[in-house]
Amino acid sequence: MNITGKLFTITNLETFVASYVKTNGRPTEGFAHLGKTRVHLATDLPNGQFSGSFIPSMSFSIDSNDRGDFSFAIPSSLASSRGQVIAFRTTMMPHPVPGFPPIRILDPLYRSKPFRFSDVSTQEQQTVQKIFIAQLTTPDDQGISQTKLNLTLTPIRKNLELDSLKATILSSRVNVHATKSGGDLKFSAFVRGSTSDDLGRVIDVKAGEIDIDLPGPDCIVGLCVDEGQIEEQIRKGLSRLSSELSKDLRTAVKKRLPGVGDLASISVWRCRFVQTGTRTIKLPITNQAFELPIMSVVPDIAIGVLENFRADLY
Repeated sequence: MNITGKLFTITNLETFVASYVKTNGRPTEGFAHLGKTRVHLATDLPNGQFSGSFIPSMSFSIDSNDRGDFSFAIPSSLASSRGQVIAFRTTMMPHPVPGFPPIRILDPLYRSKPFRFSDVSTQEQQTVQKIFIAQLTTPDDQGISQTKLNLTLTPIRKNLELDSLKATILSSRVNVHATKSGGDLKFSAFVRGSTSDDLGRVIDVKAGEIDIDLPGPDCIVGLCVDEGQIEEQIRKGLSRLSSELSKDLRTAVKKRLPGVGDLASISVWRCRFVQTGTRTIKLPITNQAFELPIMSVVPDIAIGVLENFRADLY
């Protein structure tokens, strides 16, 4: 069984959309070959569910050639399983330990709808699926502002009856600090594009390691603070935030691309932390003023559409 595709990059969005609509999904202009790209074919092995991990744990991977061509040969034993094609943008970052090779960073450019391998006909196996991808840049003022983040966290603070809950957007992450009954909870939240098989989920906000510092013996503090409950609720709150942000991004794409937006697979190929303002604070006693940056998280989206007005890869 073969899964074959060809990736294109949309070079002029307006020209491409006009050509796509005019030719009934067979565009002739506004795009070029995407070039070498990492492509994963995720599977729902071993238990019939996709893993949910950023890099699919049970998957095939390949780099497309310079013209965007890729192909997977799937064993017949996987006929009853499901697959999902995910194309990634690849960048490299220096390793934090000197002397070690750089670290490869993958960000999703395109996610297909999941499909069952047994549903792919012989004719479809012989067809090269053309995928057109546009990497868009979101205006800085349309990102996730500090104000919006604060409003989102308010219900979490109330539900957990926390004394305080503060989230601060920094240059590469979101720092979260909560207090309850004399205890401190600290963690960093990381924002990146989702690789979920649920295409309605476009962005993920996930907590890193959560550090809970409780005063006094656990047998006493445990009466006031349930560590497990706090951690669980924080993660659930971030999951709800991810869903809300994903919905906003999908709505924006549909408005920008009428007639095409409903067919597009949407991913976040980059998250930028940008300064959108400043605030002034004064130190006590000295009354000395300092200006601190106000940051926002700006998700840049990628849209992918198939040839022939198709919403499904197969």
